Amino acid sequence: MSDRSAAGLGVTRWRYQAADAQGTLTRGEVEAASADAAVDLLRRRALWVIDLEPSSGAGAEAPPASGAGTPSAVASARWLDRLTRRTTDGEESLAILTRSIATLLESGVPLERALAFAASGETDARWRRVFGGLQAAVIRGESLSGAAAREEALPRAYAPLLAAAEASGSMGATFARLADALEARSQLRARVRAALVYPTLLALASTVGTVVILVVVVPRFADLIADAGGTVPASTRLLIGLSALLSRLGWLLVVGVLLTGSAVRQSLQEASRRKRWHASRLGWPVVGRFEREQAAAGYLSTLAVALESGVPLLRAMSLARGTVGNDALTERLAGAESAVRDGGSVSQALAGSLPPLAIRLLEAGEQGGALAPLARRAATASADQVQRLITGAVALIEPVMILGFGGVVGFVALALLQAIYGINASSF
Repeated sequence: MSDRSAAGLGVTRWRYQAADAQGTLTRGEVEAASADAAVDLLRRRALWVIDLEPSSGAGAEAPPASGAGTPSAVASARWLDRLTRRTTDGEESLAILTRSIATLLESGVPLERALAFAASGETDARWRRVFGGLQAAVIRGESLSGAAAREEALPRAYAPLLAAAEASGSMGATFARLADALEARSQLRARVRAALVYPTLLALASTVGTVVILVVVVPRFADLIADAGGTVPASTRLLIGLSALLSRLGWLLVVGVLLTGSAVRQSLQEASRRKRWHASRLGWPVVGRFEREQAAAGYLSTLAVALESGVPLLRAMSLARGTVGNDALTERLAGAESAVRDGGSVSQALAGSLPPLAIRLLEAGEQGGALAPLARRAATASADQVQRLITGAVALIEPVMILGFGGVVGFVALALLQAIYGINASSF
């Protein structure tokens, strides 16, 4: 079958994204009978295809190109398009940049040109500065890992993984693994934030509604009751008292909350006190389990990436420990490293620090010689468990908050109605 017949309606117009030998991103359109023919045509122009799709209004949709020297999946290259179309912050932005570097390296673009692309992308100034510094260091002949080690903005595991990639010659694959890990962490945090949006808005609306009732509505009604005279029920007197207290001394309550929060934050700067606080949190219902699962997801994901990149086990465990924010749990993980150094197994050393399912998977990985893949699977299981915990907690919190606010409104209505009935009764 000819290319024209395969295309269905003859020559198709293809919209492409490609990088030249200098790493400069190029967009345009080209006419070819198939996706493979379009890739060949662009390759003859010394362009490495990053994204290729039929133009709007083109003929029948053709399968993606599969020529050698191009990414096997177009979806991974779409991160470059996301990078040029919108600006993101923090870990998500770093994940996009890391993915773009991996895509360019796998397409044959030199390292310094890939770093130049990251430094010139439409992202925040922090990452432009970081990757610009990395590019300058590589041009000077320094190692990429050594330059990355001096950048405090990069995650702790970044530089050692790049050092392992330099030793093994797998720079593109390592950047891809780093991007996978950063994307997984960013997606987990995004899911947690999204799940907490509605309860937060509900809590804010309930608080504002309660304050408005006590500060605005009740004082005006109290004036009416005072003018009408008569006996005021106990519930109404309590409501009026709370309203007067909040109206006159509410600012003291706000100042007290701010001062208390500042004092607690200052006290937690001391290492031993912070560690005791973190240890107590691990014993809380729901919160403790959530913190364990979230820490396990980050720890196991970094451990898997480090092992897949050729980092020695103990060094990989140390890097993974740096992703855990709970000091008490970090101390236990450091003890696990000592146990492994003394000849113990990873699964036994981490027992009690990680969830039981993760321990079982790590044990199977040790026995089967596949510790890195099963560590990654355990990280995915912990991330899924975090999502389930958040969903379950939100499902419980929402009705509690609704009932609580409804109870406040019901108490106010009952107190006011009792006062009205009392005034009407005294008028007869």
